[in-house]
Amino acid sequence: MTVITAYLLGLATLPAGVAAVWLLYRLFRREAWLCPYCLEWTAHTKGRPDTALYLPAVLTWASVLVHGRTARHRAWRRVHEEYDIRPADPTWNFRPRRLMRVVPTDELDDEGQTYLLEWGFGSERDSCKEPVGMSYIECLFDGKPMEGYVVRHEDGSMELLVIRHSREDPQCIPLFDGNAEPNPHIRPIGKE
Repeated sequence: MTVITAYLLGLATLPAGVAAVWLLYRLFRREAWLCPYCLEWTAHTKGRPDTALYLPAVLTWASVLVHGRTARHRAWRRVHEEYDIRPADPTWNFRPRRLMRVVPTDELDDEGQTYLLEWGFGSERDSCKEPVGMSYIECLFDGKPMEGYVVRHEDGSMELLVIRHSREDPQCIPLFDGNAEPNPHIRPIGKE
């Protein structure tokens, strides 16, 4: 084999080597995924569903598939679809990507709710508060039409924030408790 043939063979295998390295990186880099419906990490530390567990990507993808079949996830997904609530995902465009906790707070502004985001490990741990847009829904409360913003709480429960005549006197009506059990007084419009 001549030097030129060996050189050309090396050049031909270079893209395959790069593709193999990229594929290994994609499969085994450590990551976590937050479910936007139940606001729970798909792989989380035992007893603390709000704290992420970073796993190789292959295991994280498998945990996403398993999480999608849990009763809790199906219940919250049904809730969001029935009331046409857009799921809140405070992590979709956030950098750095090493988030450890995502906790909704009771701080509200015009059309957003503030979420506490924590990231990093050990001495590099840091946090910030990010506004996330709230869903605006219409429903029936004891047969009367109501509309307002959906507020998520740390325990998983949701409330409908109904703004009456001014922003100073909002009314909060519980929509769902932390187990996705609906308030019997509230019905989606069209399901009277």
